[in-house]
Amino acid sequence: MKNIKITRVLVTGSSGVVGHGVSTDLVKNNYFVLGTSNKKTLFSSSTNFKNFTNINFSSKNFLKKIEKLIKDFKPQALINCVALLPYKASKDYRLRMNEVNNKSVINLINLSKKNNLLFFINIGGHSIQEKLKDRNLSKIQKFYFKSKNIVEKKILNKKNKMNIISLNILAPYGYILEETSLIPKFINKIKKGQNINIFSDGKRKQIFTFSEDVGAACRYIFKNNLNGAISFAGPAVITTKYLAESIISIFAKKKIHISFKKNIKDKDGMAVKNYLKEKNKKKILSVKKHSLKKSLVKILDYDSTIKIKNK
Repeated sequence: MKNIKITRVLVTGSSGVVGHGVSTDLVKNNYFVLGTSNKKTLFSSSTNFKNFTNINFSSKNFLKKIEKLIKDFKPQALINCVALLPYKASKDYRLRMNEVNNKSVINLINLSKKNNLLFFINIGGHSIQEKLKDRNLSKIQKFYFKSKNIVEKKILNKKNKMNIISLNILAPYGYILEETSLIPKFINKIKKGQNINIFSDGKRKQIFTFSEDVGAACRYIFKNNLNGAISFAGPAVITTKYLAESIISIFAKKKIHISFKKNIKDKDGMAVKNYLKEKNKKKILSVKKHSLKKSLVKILDYDSTIKIKNK
């Protein structure tokens, strides 16, 4: 495909952690963005951004709604940020996960192809196949990773004129924070003036990825006409101890104490290990990324009360 400047992008899941960050970055860089979500998007007003809040991937008519938006908005690219995470173990929830994480993505690819879009980017977690080998996974976690693995294989098997990308990211966080992840848990405690209890020695290594930087990675994909499976992560490997200290330095209004269980050693994340072992040709390395502290300052500036997204 010849290099064509991408200016109009449809972002599904624009009210989520990643979707909001991606939309924010694209709008700041003068893209026209149409976001879809099943709830109100906490987004500053911009003539470059429009949001539709009545799109639910679990509904039977969601594809018709998406196709109408595509025909009206005429995007050149679709970035899918929608996924159901493994929070519940019920059979109904597993069926919904399969519908949203698997069938809906394949349907969106086919719909994008039918309407002559140039790029389809599906954003997901990193090291899915490696995680499936973990014997400590719960049944719902195994189901989740299997559904994501099926989609990634189908994405990479699609051969057509449209660029199809599986963008795999590590530990995303952003302006919209989910309280099930570590960063907002720490932030919430610090806002309340509570001490931080780390139930290990605090030396576990992780790479956190600021969601606005994921938008920059998408722009890089457009500009360089990339295809296939690509990995993206934040700028540095950090420990849990450093994470807690950094959040305290930005958010704390009084002295906060950090306690550790020094006799308990927490293993480094499998995704981090596999990302560091990957060949560089599979990674986006040349995108300018926010440091942890700079991104935390931006989150604080965005909303001093920190809106924790409800499930």
